Amino acid sequence: MIGRKKLEERYLTIAETKELLERRKAEGVEENPEEPMFYEARVSLEHAERFAKLKPEQAVELKEKLIGLFEWLDERLAAKLVDLMPEDYFDIRVIFTKEDYMPTREEAEEIIKLLDDYRE
Repeated sequence: MIGRKKLEERYLTIAETKELLERRKAEGVEENPEEPMFYEARVSLEHAERFAKLKPEQAVELKEKLIGLFEWLDERLAAKLVDLMPEDYFDIRVIFTKEDYMPTREEAEEIIKLLDDYRE
């Protein structure tokens, strides 16, 4: 994109992305009611609506709790855990397969216990 620069970079959960896309759609309706969003943004919003498992506020709160839980857990992995909401140790092992650190069964159980607090 010509004339644009990246101001910041951070990992978002699907719920946070959904909120941003909905806000952009509302702004787009004001600017151009006939075509408020580009095709890619519409498809992304549909995906987010289908797969977001938490409200944006809950997702941010859970992501922060996960990051605070373990020193080895970064924002990228926390966002992935919030998006996928693994239910058991096997699911967590799959998420961490290509990572440098594999959580122990006890650490995975702590993560699952925290995720269970946010499940519907």
